[in-house]
Amino acid sequence: MPQARGGALVYLWVSEPLPLEVPAGTSAAVTVRVSCADKRDRAGMILIITAPDGHVAAHALAEHADGGSETVIALEPPPRIGEYAFRLVLPAHEFAGSNYAESAIDVPVRVVPQATSLAVWEVPSPVVAGTLFVVKTGAKSAADAALSGCAIEVSNEAGAVVARRLLGGAPHTGTGALYWTEIELQAPEREGMARWSVRFDASELDLPHDGAGTSFSLSVVRSPEHVLSVKVIEQATAAPIPNVELRLGAYRGTTNASGVAEIALAKGRYELHVWKVGFVAPPRPVEIAADTFIEIEALVLPEEEPDARWRM
Repeated sequence: MPQARGGALVYLWVSEPLPLEVPAGTSAAVTVRVSCADKRDRAGMILIITAPDGHVAAHALAEHADGGSETVIALEPPPRIGEYAFRLVLPAHEFAGSNYAESAIDVPVRVVPQATSLAVWEVPSPVVAGTLFVVKTGAKSAADAALSGCAIEVSNEAGAVVARRLLGGAPHTGTGALYWTEIELQAPEREGMARWSVRFDASELDLPHDGAGTSFSLSVVRSPEHVLSVKVIEQATAAPIPNVELRLGAYRGTTNASGVAEIALAKGRYELHVWKVGFVAPPRPVEIAADTFIEIEALVLPEEEPDARWRM
């Protein structure tokens, strides 16, 4: 509520919900409204703003359609986490023969850390138990701040940190501010799915930021013992079909220009799925006990079902 001394009261308030919440290093634009029972326009009068650091600025009021007056002010709090207040004052004044009291209001501002986001990509699938593999990971500031030299940590399922790397000096190609690095990791010794966590440490930044976290899943398999060769042809013409995606559990492959894909995998029973837009073939059980060759005949898929992915 505005405070006033000596004379008729002029109402002073801001239209935005308080307290304002501002990410560190940014400003908040607020609309300050002034009105009085006499509905007289106070356009041109000066509003005094005192910042938390004591800096004083003046803003002229403009006429508003409802008979009051207003101005838009950019409040710039210190770039440090904390609670601050701006003091807004309309000085006491005489207007059309009437005296009006000073009116003042405090505008609280809460400065919060800038947000960051974290991504992991190019995770190989599957990986052989106990072997080394490489992933890419990167972090981005909501303020597009430079994050080079900040640390990325990867932890295994037990919570132990298994790798720590610093982000590179330049953003990833095609991005404005995604700073990234490659991290070499060692796969677990046991088969199955593993879920590892990644953490970005923002504590070294001058501009306060929150850290960020994410996770990625890893399919771990036994060392390959045999090679499965799969040729996919069109049933009606026997023409080879390139770029067909193959899936056998955690294993993946894609046919080449000759319609052939080779997948190294361990002994065992699998179900082979094939997929390509415009074609359909049913899943096929496969027993791998030695190097094996399979030919798959695919039917042309009707036009109304071009995207029936993995339904074969």
